[in-house]
Amino acid sequence: MGTSKDILIEKIYDLKEENKELKVQKEELEEYIRELQDKLHENISYTYIHETHNLWCQDGEMHIGYNDVDDEKWLVYNTEQLFKDLPFIINQVVKENKKMQDMYLTQIKDELKEL
Repeated sequence: MGTSKDILIEKIYDLKEENKELKVQKEELEEYIRELQDKLHENISYTYIHETHNLWCQDGEMHIGYNDVDDEKWLVYNTEQLFKDLPFIINQVVKENKKMQDMYLTQIKDELKEL
């Protein structure tokens, strides 16, 4: 068994090792927090609406209901601004829909070739 000085030196060494491990854990946790913050920011910044379940207008606003019934969410759009945006929206929706239809048609043709 060592002297009090030896015991203190050993404890100091152990504490230094623990401190190194805690620094590594802290850095890992800080990185994990940054990743979670990025994901949160991404989720806050964008809302993906796969399909709607309710549409109605009142008092110059269009209300668009989406998400699951248990987790219902609403997008409320000023109809005056929506009217101004409609030409662009329609143009882009038609273009994107055409791309998707062309893709599906190509897939169908490719599958038929294999028959």
